[in-house]
Amino acid sequence: MDKLVEKVRLWAEKNKALQSGTVVVTGVSGGADSVCLLHVLKQLAKEISFSITAVHVNHMLRGCEADKDESFVSALCDEWEIPIRIFREDVKALSEKERISIEEAGRLVRYDCFQRVLQETCGNHIAVAHHAQDQAETIFLNLLRGSGLDGLCGMEQIQGHIIRPFLTMNKDEIYEYIERNGLLYRTDSSNLENSYARNTIRNSVFPQIKKETGISIVSSLLRASQLLRTDRDYLSQMALSCFDKIKISEESETIILNRKEFLDLHQAMAARVLRIAWGKITGSTKGLEAKHVEMTFGIARKKNSGKSIDMPGGIRVKTDYNRLIISKKETSTALPFNIDVHIPCIDEPVLDKLRITAIAYSKEEYIKAFGDTSKQPEKSLVQLFDYNKIKRGINIRNRLPGDVFFPFGSPGKKKLKDFFIDEKISKDKRDELPLLVDGEGIIWVIGKRTAEDYKISKDTEAIIYVKITGINI
Repeated sequence: MDKLVEKVRLWAEKNKALQSGTVVVTGVSGGADSVCLLHVLKQLAKEISFSITAVHVNHMLRGCEADKDESFVSALCDEWEIPIRIFREDVKALSEKERISIEEAGRLVRYDCFQRVLQETCGNHIAVAHHAQDQAETIFLNLLRGSGLDGLCGMEQIQGHIIRPFLTMNKDEIYEYIERNGLLYRTDSSNLENSYARNTIRNSVFPQIKKETGISIVSSLLRASQLLRTDRDYLSQMALSCFDKIKISEESETIILNRKEFLDLHQAMAARVLRIAWGKITGSTKGLEAKHVEMTFGIARKKNSGKSIDMPGGIRVKTDYNRLIISKKETSTALPFNIDVHIPCIDEPVLDKLRITAIAYSKEEYIKAFGDTSKQPEKSLVQLFDYNKIKRGINIRNRLPGDVFFPFGSPGKKKLKDFFIDEKISKDKRDELPLLVDGEGIIWVIGKRTAEDYKISKDTEAIIYVKITGINI
């Protein structure tokens, strides 16, 4: 077996990739790197019994030259009996529409095409031909952009469905393999031009550093990346531990952290915890920049509650008393509701899963049936009220502007808004909280507090028994 093929085979064995029965979608531009990768995978597929589907994306940027690349790849796959999907995508138009660079538009288009074929073939991997020099260029570009530790670690050998079997291999190994096996390939003329940042680094910056200092910048960057990767992996492990420790709750679109404990973390660790939460909700940390992390610290440090900031990707970060909430932005608010409750009623549906039982008794009847009229705990969903104090019948509704409430056991009335603040009820829950009311008078903030002015006393002659089910408090 060829030494490069053997090297990839050992890599695949170590990383549990390219296993028997899997489907590998392989990007093939027609250049030396991708032709070499396709040929190596073709050799391994015979031994390991996995299947290959090639994908070529014509970016429609180089006219006849790009069309010839397409024809070359198509003929090559036909000769090697490898199925191929060819896409033609107007990368320049996408670049102008999204206001992004040609390079970024091309990358987005390619991976979108790879993903489509992966789904169509029920594939397991997307194999791309990035090698050690590509890795060094990526690290250097990230350094120029001011990336943090993660960016300076460069590309991953395995990242979700994407695999990079050549990432630790030198470009010379690839050309030696090409020569040994007599393989043909295409040369992209735009790679010789310094119109893109990566080309400038490859063609001018790296050679100039070598010339002026005698230092192989590629080797130095790869060595630094490996050292940083070790530190990164340790910090990531610690961050996961911190995330689990300060997490209050986790759902698919909302993660709630303990605000105080978040602020007690070292800022470097807190930033990583935020990235974990962001990644769990969005599926990646793409779009989350240092400025967004600092904005999050900013609102978390503010003493008052209810502050929020909108982030890229439809994410909102907000504070709610001692909670820091990271969630997808809500697309709708609670609709107003006001439902009449007829007495008597037994287990009647009101809204969503909420149901009500409401029965009126004389005081004597109630005592005879149930023993006494002891006050239930305020959090109980079963309560008794003085029926004669209810003048307009009862309804269940959500709050209205100007609502006033006389909480049980308090010295007097207060605005319902102030009661919500005192009880630390978050803003996003206040419109959903059901109220039992008598006209405008609030009898019961259900599950939270009953009203002083509807309580049972020694003068009570009639009692209304109310039971609520189907609500979380």
